Amino acid sequence: MNHFCALDLRKYVDKKANYHTHTARCQHAGGEDRQYIEEAIEAGYEILGFSDHAPLVFENGYVSPVRMKMSELDEYVCSLERLRKEYEKDIKIFIGLETEYWPKIFDASLKYYQEYPIDYMILGQHYTDDEASGQSVQNESRSETELKNYVKRVTDAINTGYFMYVAHPDIFHFVGDCNVYDKYMNQLIEECKNHNLPIEINCTGYRKKRVYPNLRFVELAAKKECDFIIGIDAHFPEQILDSESVKGCAEMAMQFGGKVISL
Repeated sequence: MNHFCALDLRKYVDKKANYHTHTARCQHAGGEDRQYIEEAIEAGYEILGFSDHAPLVFENGYVSPVRMKMSELDEYVCSLERLRKEYEKDIKIFIGLETEYWPKIFDASLKYYQEYPIDYMILGQHYTDDEASGQSVQNESRSETELKNYVKRVTDAINTGYFMYVAHPDIFHFVGDCNVYDKYMNQLIEECKNHNLPIEINCTGYRKKRVYPNLRFVELAAKKECDFIIGIDAHFPEQILDSESVKGCAEMAMQFGGKVISL
């Protein structure tokens, strides 16, 4: 039976879990699927969710250099189903995808995903518009319009009902007026809160000292009494063992009284 995106995260809040794990198929990660699982077992995880960068049906023949190909989706799911069965006594494995939300191509891509037993999807909005534009939201911006458009894209995605949570929601590199930042990011946070979605604090951003996780964003979310979830965002198996980054991310939430689930 196809149980597409049927995972109820709230059933596992008392478990040590990570739902943000990539594979070598995305072209910027490494290691074998099995290695991620074995590292997770060593680190004491009870749940490991794979959410590699999903293939998308791009227009005009564009080929992405940062996500798996649609032709790899079947093997991705089959590999993880085999490993889920093999390791079922040691750890619970879920099969997910991290994808962008661009309305022009989202529905066409979704039709492919729905052919598989995908447990969940997380939203990773790296570009407000099509990836082919090259305009990453991590590029420094003072534009209120660009920030507004990013938040609109994310909130529209949340309202589709397909996403379990938003990966690195604070990825937008805004360097303009703090009041403007607060205005729009509070809208994003409120949308997550209204849909009972936790706020991810991202370990890759923490470890690499990127613009996210953004302490101001975490504070705003804590004031709204949002739950937080730690996303390892592992691109190599050994990153599953990076307990210092997990601890650091958790402390960011807890310093403002935030509750961290699935830790």
